[in-house]
This record gives sequence, C-alpha cells and structure tokens, in this order.
Amino acid sequence: MGRKKKEREPVEKLFSTAMTMLVPAHILEHFEMWDAQESLDRWVIEMREKESQIPSEPAEYSDVVFDGYCNPIETLSHSFVCKPIYLRLYRRRYKRANTDRHYCNEYDVALRGVKMVPEPGFFFKDES
Repeated sequence: MGRKKKEREPVEKLFSTAMTMLVPAHILEHFEMWDAQESLDRWVIEMREKESQIPSEPAEYSDVVFDGYCNPIETLSHSFVCKPIYLRLYRRRYKRANTDRHYCNEYDVALRGVKMVPEPGFFFKDES
C-alpha cells in the first residue's frame, strides 16, 4: 500500500556533499572545515590544516611540537546567492622543542596576483 518512504541521507554525508560544492577539492585534501560565519556582505568558511599534514623538513626530528597557526590566507572561493564566499585557511606551525625555528607547509591555493582560488579565477584572469 503506497510507496516506501525514502530514508534521509546521514547528516555527515550531506555536510560532505555541501563542502565539495563550496570548497575546491585540492583544498579539502589538506584542510578541514572549522567554522563558518555570515555577515551582511559575505560568508567566511574557516579551514584548518589537517593534523596529518606535517611538513617534510621537521618530520625527521623526534622533538617537533605543534606551535599554533600561521597568519591565515584568505581567498575568494566563489559567489553564491549574490554573496561572495571566502576561505580563511590556517596552516599549522611546528617547531623543534627549545628552538625558535618554525616550519609550515606552503600551498598554492590562489592565482598569482588574484586572491581567488584557481577555478573561477581562470575565468577572470588570463594567466600566461
């Protein structure tokens, strides 16, 4: 009698699908969503580098410790419903114990000369 009710997808799967719509795949490889904020003129998705992304240079030492985050990189992802979506990326910072030398990963997340992820940036800028 009647159709079987379709079950709702798990919230984690919906969240994961929404993230792939808003954040480019090459960023999701290294970062995870930490927070999201809305203001009158923009959305900001805060992304933190995954704990597994330890820079290669200090990985050979046994006394490497997590030492906070580098200054964030803010880049325009795209516009959605007439509001721009910015990604604020926090890279983890490491150092050897009892030293002042810091290490962090470098990522090519924005086009040169444009604070925008490459996907829509190619549309607006012809890079030679």
